[in-house]
Amino acid sequence: MARISYGRPIVLLARLSVLLPAVAACASAPGPSPNVHAETPVAASIEPTGFATVLRAAPSTASMARPARMESESQRIARTRGIPLAEAELLMNPDEAATRDALALDRRLKTHAEGNYIGMRIVRDPDPRFAFQFRRNATATLARFTSDRRFAAAEGGVPREELQPLFDEWLARFEPHRILGAGSVNEFDGMVQFDMIIDEAGYRAIAAREGWILPERVRLHFPPAPNARSVDPALAPLVRVFARQDRAPGVVLSAALSGRLILRDGCFRMQEHGAGEPLVLFGRDVELGVDEDGYMVVTDPRGSESYGGPSARIGERVVWSGPRGVDAADEGVKALRAACGSDPIVAVGEPRSERRFGLSLPTRR
Repeated sequence: MARISYGRPIVLLARLSVLLPAVAACASAPGPSPNVHAETPVAASIEPTGFATVLRAAPSTASMARPARMESESQRIARTRGIPLAEAELLMNPDEAATRDALALDRRLKTHAEGNYIGMRIVRDPDPRFAFQFRRNATATLARFTSDRRFAAAEGGVPREELQPLFDEWLARFEPHRILGAGSVNEFDGMVQFDMIIDEAGYRAIAAREGWILPERVRLHFPPAPNARSVDPALAPLVRVFARQDRAPGVVLSAALSGRLILRDGCFRMQEHGAGEPLVLFGRDVELGVDEDGYMVVTDPRGSESYGGPSARIGERVVWSGPRGVDAADEGVKALRAACGSDPIVAVGEPRSERRFGLSLPTRR
């Protein structure tokens, strides 16, 4: 079973994707017609089997511009107050003296206000200070212990001890169905939250079958419905399978991995990434098409616009975040095995052209 940490927020590590609609992206592409092919993409050759091979392609030519980064809270404070970022970062949290006194008060409340005390947290209204939260009578309860103006009272929430059994119960229900990406117990909101890796329609089908009725204090967050588009019909005769994971991403590790994404006799593989040429499993929503220069490309329609176009050409070096797990129960894995054999599989999610990052990562051997 995947390991869960019960801190705030707690995360269940998983890397899986949502059941694909009727045109399943992980299904094998139609077999080639022996004498009829669409125009062959640039850099591709046709094997005697009728399937394509692409081993090298010119690097992507689209803009290398990075997406705009979201402004952090410390950056916002620096900008609005006209102060250096380092100074703004110091203003993000209460000072050391306030922190020391707050921790001492937290210990007292845990002992003398047990059953009513929820916990302490930092609030910014607008300057940072500690808020001590209680289920009821928050202002009067805090006043019994301190009159320090650095501290505020907040009301509401449910103690973690009451929420934890609810979390454990629904975690055990969800895990066997490969639908859970992350989970947390939030005593301040009085809620148990789960981030799903299956869309809401897919979840409702499972819930109806299992007879699940969610308690009031359990909240679910869903990814968007899966991308129904998969392979450009003109390319379908050239590939044996375009295998995509059948779940949306859960938690993705952030190491930058790289290799050369190729197509060999209709099977997508990765060169220059460890030993051999492992088979490639793409992310749930990735598409296969042809770019404006005639090269075969994989595209992430839900993230590639910030990078100016297709994610990567087949035949060029690519970068992806990982490592990512490969689950034998994944429908994409099953399709890949059926079409391309038993070689190792590397899950690459949504690969990007190495050129778009201005990188030249070392080759793994």
